[in-house]
Amino acid sequence: MNKVFAIIGPPASGKSSIVKQLLKHSGIVALVSHTTRPLHDGEKEGVNYYFVDNTTFSQLRLVEKVSYSAHLYGLSKDEVQTKVNQHPISVVDVDLEGFEQLKKFLAERLESIYILVDKDAILTRYLAQGQNPEEIRKRLDYAESQGEFNNWQSADHVVKNTGSLDATVRQVLAIMDLVEPKRPND
Repeated sequence: MNKVFAIIGPPASGKSSIVKQLLKHSGIVALVSHTTRPLHDGEKEGVNYYFVDNTTFSQLRLVEKVSYSAHLYGLSKDEVQTKVNQHPISVVDVDLEGFEQLKKFLAERLESIYILVDKDAILTRYLAQGQNPEEIRKRLDYAESQGEFNNWQSADHVVKNTGSLDATVRQVLAIMDLVEPKRPND
C-alpha cells in the first residue's frame, strides 16, 4: 500500500530541511501545497508551492487549508490522490490541523513523524537565521496556540533533531523502511 509520511512538529524543528533531504532519496516525492503568498527568492513553482491568486485558491478542492500572515495555504485533493496513486512513498510537511485533516482523507495510508526539538534550540535557530525577536515571538506563540509542541503525543513516530541532519534523516528513512540500520563494523 502506498504511504504518505507527514513530517510534523514545531517551527524551526528542521521539518523542511528533512523533507528536502528525503526528496534526494529515490522513490520519495513531496505533496506540494498551494499558496496565495508571493514566490520567495530561490523557490520554484511546483516544487516549493503552487503559487496562485485568491480566486484560483478558492476554487481548489482542498484536503487541508490554513491561513498564516494574511496568506492562504492548502493541499489539494487532486495533488494528494495523484501522488498517492503513483508513488509508493510521499512526504508532506504540515501543521497539526493539516495532519488531522489529512488523516481523515488518507486513513491508514498516513503515518506521522514528529520532529522533536526543544524551545531553546528553536530560538537559537531563529536567531541564527537573523529573524527579528517580534517575528520569533509571533511564530512561537502561534505554534503554541496550535499545539505544535504537544503533537508528539499523538504521532506514530518521534525523531529527535538535535544532532546532525544526516543522522535525523537516516532515522526517518529507517522508519520508512528505506535504509538498513548501520551494523557495528560499518
